[in-house]
This record gives sequence, C-alpha cells and structure tokens, in this order.
Amino acid sequence: MRFNKDKIKDSLTIDEIHKIMLELGSEKNLWQNGHPVYRTVCHNASGGSFKLYYYNESKQFKCYTECGDSFDVFELVIRAKKQKGVNFTFSQAIEYIVSITGKRFGFGGSSASKKQSLEEDWAIFDRFKRTPKQNTELPIFNEKVLNVFIPYHHTEWLREGISHSTMEAFEIGYYFRSHTEGISIPHRDLHGNLVGIRKRSMIKEEIEQGFKYMPLKIENNLYNHPTMLNLYGLHITKSAVKRLKKAVLFESEKSVLKCNDFYGDDNFTCAVCSSNISVYHRDILLSLGVEEVIIALDKFRPQKEDESDEIYAEKLMEYEKKIVKLASKFTPYMRVFALWDYNNLLDYRDSPADKGKEILEELMKNKIEITTREE
Repeated sequence: MRFNKDKIKDSLTIDEIHKIMLELGSEKNLWQNGHPVYRTVCHNASGGSFKLYYYNESKQFKCYTECGDSFDVFELVIRAKKQKGVNFTFSQAIEYIVSITGKRFGFGGSSASKKQSLEEDWAIFDRFKRTPKQNTELPIFNEKVLNVFIPYHHTEWLREGISHSTMEAFEIGYYFRSHTEGISIPHRDLHGNLVGIRKRSMIKEEIEQGFKYMPLKIENNLYNHPTMLNLYGLHITKSAVKRLKKAVLFESEKSVLKCNDFYGDDNFTCAVCSSNISVYHRDILLSLGVEEVIIALDKFRPQKEDESDEIYAEKLMEYEKKIVKLASKFTPYMRVFALWDYNNLLDYRDSPADKGKEILEELMKNKIEITTREE
C-alpha cells in the first residue's frame, strides 16, 4: 500500500509525537513556551541535550544545537536511525511512523472514487496557496520592561574579562525571581529598537536541561524574536562596521561584549545568537556597505565516549561543510573568511574570543578565505 505522508503527518497528535520520540531514544520531554522539547536524537545516538523543539502548528521539528535546521517527522526518523547505524529510506521512515501510530492513510483502493481523488489533488494546491508568508518583521517592545532588571553585573562575566563599562553600554543586568534567575541581555535592532530580551540562566537545573540561553518571560509575556532577522550588538558596533567595511559574525552575545573591551570604538563584531547565518543577516551587512565578512563560529564539540574515530571525523567534516554552505550566502557579494583552530588554541565549544585578544588575533591572522559558491 502507498501511504499518504501528508495526511499521516498532519494527523499526528502530541501524544503520538511523544510515542515516536520515545521509540527514537528521547525517554521523556520537557515543555518550553507551550512547545514539547526532546533530546537531540537527530544527531546523537544517546544522551543528547533537550534542544529539539516540536512545533505542532507547522508539524516541524527544530534543532537548536548541532543540526541547526528544521525538518518533519519523517526526516527526523531518517536522521535518528542513521545515528544508530541504520540507513532508512524515506518510504521506510513513513512505514516506521505507521507501525508506531497505526495511521494508515493511503492512496487508491475501492473506498476512494476518482472524484474524491481529484478533490484531494486540488486540496493539495489549495493548501499551498493558503500557506502564510514567513513573517520578516521584528517585534518592538516597550522600553519600560527594562526597569524590572537589577543593575547588577554578574561576577562570572566580570571574571571572563567583560568590564562594567561594557555591560553598562550593552544594558546587561540581572533578572531574579523565586523560580528563576539569570543575566538579562536586551536585544536591539540596527535602529536601537528593543526587539527581544534573552536570559543567560544561572540555575544549574535549567542549564543541564539545555536552557542556558533562552528568551525571557516576564508576567506571561515572552520577549522573544526571530534571531535570524537581527544581529546582536550592531546598534553599537555599526559605526566601526561601516567605517572599516567589514564584520565578524560570532555565535554568542558574550563574544561581542569581549571584543568591545578588546577594541573599543574599533569593535566591528556582531552575533547571530545561534550556529546559523541567514540571508537576512547578509542583507543587513550589505546595507552597511560591508565588503568583507569573517565567520567566527564556536569550535566543534569534543568526541563522545561512544563515538568511533570514523564517525567523529564524519561529523567534523559535516561541520566544515556547514561553514562553507553558510559562507556561500555571502560569496557573490563580498570576500568571506572563516576562523578555524588548526593549532588547538581553543578548548572544544569555545568562541574564538574566549581565550583573549592575543589568541583571537592569532586566529584572525590565520583565517582562511572561502570562495566557493553554492550552486
């Protein structure tokens, strides 16, 4: 029987998603802002962090760590099975979902008339027509919310070399409530509008569950924004970016703050706040006249205990290819460089800025140019 993958996917309930995820190796789920969150079985054979979100409205998963992309339940099955050394075809992934849920929507058969099939075909076209366009506008929040934060600069960031003056310039504060606490990080757009607030948690349990950096929720209001539409810190560093006609793209806000102490008015860095770079990021930089971009993502993770040398080498190669793919968004418009730690100057998962100005400049001195364009 040929199964109707769209009907199967659209009919899946949250309980059925839980059941599938349990079979794939996520023994439980957490909840974050109304969405179930699972272990990252998409790129871990076992023991992944809780950074794999499921969005029931779109029937899509989003991995916020190594994969960094979105996919449906069938693609997730293929990825998860591959981690266990099993290669599934797309058809096998559908059959796997059917075997777990018992949902057997199919094509043809005596129960479906030609008229019904034709109506279903047109319904597919109608569904595509009704697909809403992706929202490409940033929210703008009331500045008064910043009054709830304590003007306290956490000792952990001070020990890492981020000064009081830099944290004051970037409006870093502290959020404390009986159930949670952490460093508050306001996000502003290029024009200085408050578009979001993130929290760096200081609660051990939250960090262990994968919620180290998350949008902040205050009195049932979630101060989140699509990070793919904004570059953190650029409202402050844009003068240097425009003057020097170049920019460094880090993963995290903290790297931008460190470079502010390293370089002051010559700080030409910003952060994407993930391991992905979007065309919107590119267009923001183009609007500032950037002619050279330097991709400075965190160093790749260490080898896992149960991971063979061959598998780890394969994962490292995938990470390198990912950087080339990200670079291809820029290569038609500007020179593109990437930082790569050939000499093991960084610890695993370090930002290129984490070991100080001298190490960062050594990495910059040995940056590699990427000219490949994605076809």
